[in-house]
Amino acid sequence: MTPAVVVIAYQRPDALSRLLRSVASAAYPDGVDVQLVITIDRGPEGMSSDVAQVAHEFAWAHGTKTVIEQPERLGLVEHFYACGRLTQEYGDVILLEDDLVVGPAYYEYTRQACEHYRDEERVAGFCLYGLWFNGFTHEPFLAVDDGTDVFFLKLPYTQGLAFTAGQWQRFEERPNPSRSLQHPQIHESFRRFSHDEWFPSMTSYLAVQERYFCFPRVSHIVGWGDAGAHFEARSDWFQTPLQLQPRTYNLPSFDEALAVYDSFFELLPSRLQALGADLPNEGVDIDLGATRPRTSLQHDLVLTTRPVRRVIKTYGLQMIPPELNVAQSVPGDLISLARKGDVRWDRLATLEAQRRMHAYYWSRNRPSRKRALLFELARRVELWRSRSKGSAPG
Repeated sequence: MTPAVVVIAYQRPDALSRLLRSVASAAYPDGVDVQLVITIDRGPEGMSSDVAQVAHEFAWAHGTKTVIEQPERLGLVEHFYACGRLTQEYGDVILLEDDLVVGPAYYEYTRQACEHYRDEERVAGFCLYGLWFNGFTHEPFLAVDDGTDVFFLKLPYTQGLAFTAGQWQRFEERPNPSRSLQHPQIHESFRRFSHDEWFPSMTSYLAVQERYFCFPRVSHIVGWGDAGAHFEARSDWFQTPLQLQPRTYNLPSFDEALAVYDSFFELLPSRLQALGADLPNEGVDIDLGATRPRTSLQHDLVLTTRPVRRVIKTYGLQMIPPELNVAQSVPGDLISLARKGDVRWDRLATLEAQRRMHAYYWSRNRPSRKRALLFELARRVELWRSRSKGSAPG
């Protein structure tokens, strides 16, 4: 199968040019017609002539190019859906928004992933971004290393997506297509999204249908964070290393994968147990990030970083990622196994847990005071030199 590359453009000609240059320089199978579709949403003042010019003048040497200029303003949600429905015509599709840049290996990775998980209904789609942070806490996120090239998360992501025709059809034909966000496994932050977002609907679909997105451990796209519908000013938050060489990827079956996370970025208890953790037979919920509400718990026992009144067992918090502290029985008292009734769920207790995790994640990245002073001295000297040079004659 040869996925079609669908570029989603809107009123950013420079960003579109940057993305298309990276798409043109990536690696593609020899002798294959790779379909490139550039679909441009109409702006409030009509079609952007600059964007249309970039799309039409772009030379595509790897196959057939099609430019779709939407006759009416669709908006973020409907434009995304229109692009996803191109699976009906092209089969597998890769959806790239215009503020992205792809790595050289993005196409080969996606082609292999689509083929490998085509018949796995628990995989709802693919993200090409190597997600490095927890979207709820903005702390670093690192999936446990099970020797494979991917991990699974019961959340979609907005940057660099791919769907097989079957995956998109299952999403379109979901039993309850309305945007229902009251499910106990959906984080409350999704209720604050505007209606001009597709993200909450996909999240609801994953929660209700028990499906996951497949993510690469090393990113195949980076987000440039250009100012636009989502950002008032440019952001470097989404910059991350790119994989530069395509290869044959190690893609486990869903049942064999150990790095499988729920909608709160928590490792599934069955996978934690497979890593060697001695968990109770009656079942346990995991809340190491302190983002799970009490209403989402399915068992009486919880493994948490929140303060608790009485503990059954405790663990330290030194190994990275945090789940390894439980799997390796690290001694300490920052992770507790307790009954949910003994856990403190108030706002201050949640903040204390998040303080612990913030200190844990960033302690190894904190520069020394000595180096910070040297850097400040160097900055001031260089500033003085620049001013002296600027005031010198000639």
